[in-house]
Amino acid sequence: MSDFTAVLAVGQTLRKVLDAAISTSTDPELPQVPTTLASPKEVRATTTTTTPASALSIWLYQVKRNPDLLNEPPRRISPDQVLAPDLPVDLYYLLTPVYKSTEGEQALLGKVLQALNDNAILRGSSLVPPLDPTTDELRVTLEAPALEDLTRVWTALEEPYQLSVSYHVQLVRISSGREPVQSSPVLTRELDSDQVVAA
Repeated sequence: MSDFTAVLAVGQTLRKVLDAAISTSTDPELPQVPTTLASPKEVRATTTTTTPASALSIWLYQVKRNPDLLNEPPRRISPDQVLAPDLPVDLYYLLTPVYKSTEGEQALLGKVLQALNDNAILRGSSLVPPLDPTTDELRVTLEAPALEDLTRVWTALEEPYQLSVSYHVQLVRISSGREPVQSSPVLTRELDSDQVVAA
C-alpha cells in the first residue's frame, strides 16, 4: 500500500528497469538512449535542425480502477480502528522509441520487449519508493489494443501514428489520505431460531 506518489513511483520503476537494459546493450544502435516519462510529442519537441530527438518515451496515457478489488473490506489496524479503503488502480503506458533512424527505433523497441518480458513481475529492490519492496508487486503485461484505439491515442496527441507498444501495469494501491475510522469489532454474536411446525 502506498500514498498518492505510487503512480509516479511505478513510472520511475519502469524507467529504472529499462535504463539498466538499454545501458548494458551491445547493439551499436543503442548508445545511452535516455528514458523519459514525457509523451512522444514532448520528446519530439526537443528536436533541433542539428540534433534529432533520441529517447524512449514511457508515457502514462490511461488509469483505470481495478474492478476486482474495489469491494475489499477495510483493513483493521487496531482493535477499534480501521483504515479507509485503498483505491486499486491499473496503469497503461505507451512506450515509444524516438530515434534518428528506423533501424534504431526497431532495435530500441526490441530491447524494450526483451527487458519487460524478462521482468514481467517487479518486486523487491526493483521497486522505487514509496512502493514497498516487502509487500508490493507489479505485474507488467504487453497489451494488444486495436489499431483504432491506438489511433485515438495518437490523435489525442495531435501526432501522426508511430511505432509503439502498450503495457498494462497492475496492481497499484493508493492509500486514503483520511484518518483511521473508529470502529469497534464485533465481540459477541447472538443467534435466534424458531421451530417451523408443519400445518
